[in-house]
Amino acid sequence: MPQHGRVPTKKNAVSFKKPNLKSRVYERLMNMVIDGKYQDNEMLPPERLLCEEFGVSRTVVREAVNSLETRGILQVVHGKGVKVVPPTSDDISDAFMLYLRRQRREVSLKDLMGARFAIEPEIARCAALSATRSELKKVEGILKRAKAALEDLDSYVSVDLEFHLQLAYMTHNIVFITILESLLIPLRRSFTETVDVRDNRVTFKEHMEIFKKVRAREALQAKAVAEKHLKHVRSVLQAHGKL
Repeated sequence: MPQHGRVPTKKNAVSFKKPNLKSRVYERLMNMVIDGKYQDNEMLPPERLLCEEFGVSRTVVREAVNSLETRGILQVVHGKGVKVVPPTSDDISDAFMLYLRRQRREVSLKDLMGARFAIEPEIARCAALSATRSELKKVEGILKRAKAALEDLDSYVSVDLEFHLQLAYMTHNIVFITILESLLIPLRRSFTETVDVRDNRVTFKEHMEIFKKVRAREALQAKAVAEKHLKHVRSVLQAHGKL
């Protein structure tokens, strides 16, 4: 006769491991940073006080801090202590590329251009609707630096990326911002593979056109000019045999 509700024997019982002390301290420190108890660039309390707060040994605290330092959340400053590292766009981009490497995949230029056509014209449209005066002034500064760097290929690529990322910031849409930040490494690669002085001048002119439409709050025109710019980028990639 079958027995219901039988208590599992030792042989078939499922065991659950409690998180170890290092994991617990790691999670608590992480949450303290996320919740704002410890602010960007702020030094954490001395190791002795952390040990007392968490009720663990110095070894456990050091292991947890080392793990958070590996993830770029904390930084051990020799002679001073442990500092909270401000987040940057590189964090998202590096994590995205690490995920792709572990999947043994990469962002092809074809995939990249498909994504850019899907989101960048809309980014330009939204930026025209929501950009603040201070943000527009920042773009003016970026474009001035771009003009000065037209013949310096490496510098121009960096400023070019900054321009596109700033447009995303001006949408005030966290999804657009996160997508652009995650694509920084493949974007830099695509810009580097096709950059030359003559094309820099064309690109700069197109960036100026996008900015003028954004500054004038002409959302649909900004979207159209951004799409025109991407068509030019695609033609350059095709001319270089990249697509």
